[in-house]
Amino acid sequence: MKTVDAIILGMQAGGLPSDYWATPDGEFPELESTRLVIQRNGQSVWEHTMSVIDLITPKNPITLLSGLFHDLGKCDVQPMDDPSLPRFPGHAIGSANIAEAKLTEWQASPDIIDRVVRLITMHMYDVGNAAREKTIRKFVADVGPTNIDNWFALRIADSRSYAAQQQYRSHFIEPFRTLVTSYLSQQPGTDQPTFETHGNAGGMQIEGGEAS
Repeated sequence: MKTVDAIILGMQAGGLPSDYWATPDGEFPELESTRLVIQRNGQSVWEHTMSVIDLITPKNPITLLSGLFHDLGKCDVQPMDDPSLPRFPGHAIGSANIAEAKLTEWQASPDIIDRVVRLITMHMYDVGNAAREKTIRKFVADVGPTNIDNWFALRIADSRSYAAQQQYRSHFIEPFRTLVTSYLSQQPGTDQPTFETHGNAGGMQIEGGEAS
């Protein structure tokens, strides 16, 4: 059995996915190093990562692996003390690079690697101009049309792991999902939809703050 398949099965077994990682794994130093990296809310990157994989729904191979890798790049970023700036700038790209290398080592398929890397790269996506058609079009192209549900699963779990962001889903993520769903409902070859902004959708910024 390939390493990646064993890991996925282990996380999907009875109990919580985090149970699989309860014992330190010397073969996965990129994950172990997160135990010592602390976020602004006092939570370690390890604690946050374990929370995300436990909260994520559905627990399919793509979502679990994305949750597992999405913040590992924080370990290689100099934390910013200025609260007006992201704590770990650029960590999404670093995390995606770690995921690509590790999943290749674990013999994951090219499709799994591609989907996971896309999600991690995009998990800090800023949708300040979410009501614009070209913004939604680019988002869908970057994530992949068949990967959209996985992106929302990751983003929701990521936000839920922070007590301060419990209203984030209803205020920001769900309105964004409505816009994306509207876009995806259009058949190829038809005119692109004209989005209507409702509630907070027009000015929202899904940038996560400390979340990811």
